[in-house]
Amino acid sequence: MTDHSTLLPICQSIGHFLEFFCVHGVPGNKDAARPVSIIVNHGYALGFSPARLQPVWAAYQVSAARKDVDYERPEFFYEDPRLPKDWQIGTAGFRPIGEMKFDRGHLVPNFAINTQFGRVAQSETFFMSNIMPQRSTTNRGAWQRMEKAIIRAYAPMRKHVWAVVGPIFGDDPPMIARRNGLQVPVPEAYFLVLADPERYPYDAPDNLNILAVRMPRDWGSGALSDDLVTSLPAIEAATGLEFFPRLTARQKAKLENQTSPVMWPFDAIAASPNDPRPPS
Repeated sequence: MTDHSTLLPICQSIGHFLEFFCVHGVPGNKDAARPVSIIVNHGYALGFSPARLQPVWAAYQVSAARKDVDYERPEFFYEDPRLPKDWQIGTAGFRPIGEMKFDRGHLVPNFAINTQFGRVAQSETFFMSNIMPQRSTTNRGAWQRMEKAIIRAYAPMRKHVWAVVGPIFGDDPPMIARRNGLQVPVPEAYFLVLADPERYPYDAPDNLNILAVRMPRDWGSGALSDDLVTSLPAIEAATGLEFFPRLTARQKAKLENQTSPVMWPFDAIAASPNDPRPPS
């Protein structure tokens, strides 16, 4: 596969962090018409699409911890100064489309990075380069529960969890106009791929275990269930991305039909009411 991605030059000094955030390789971009610029932060990495004016993937790793920190949520969103001006959409909230309201939805969540990487890394999740227009009911509902489950349920259960998240676009996505005239496409769904070695030796590709989730934009506060489970090839086909590019075809084939019930049980996630989240 030809990968139409390049590392943003200003990130080269910390480019080695990609090894921590992306298990078995950085996601590749097969879409020649929409090149991707890779941005590396202190708690996560992402692939930013200038054509989409948002990330098309973001990756991070969390671990089980005996203690963690929990800083207050930052009060501001920030334009990412590493991006050219004509890629910057401004920090204001997204306008509604009809009855649909949209949040500035984090791909990499403030919550996980806050507890694992500290205040500076937490603040970096508020760069607009980490934001997509996300349906408010889903962002504050099922998607938020899934984000918290990664660190509160799955990390203690699995010890280490790698996550790759991103948007899925339809053929003719609705657009949200920004104050500077740029038009931002709205995803029709959001994907999440969780990965963790199943057994020792943990770095052996054959030992990888995954969960692939596709959550429709309008899922809202619906239950987290196996209805959300999809396959890795389905997400790759919908996004034009290639996950785990260092795996051989045989190794990837073993992952194609994996589902959640044993290794990633949804019933491990408490069905308690959502924590309040400030408007986005």
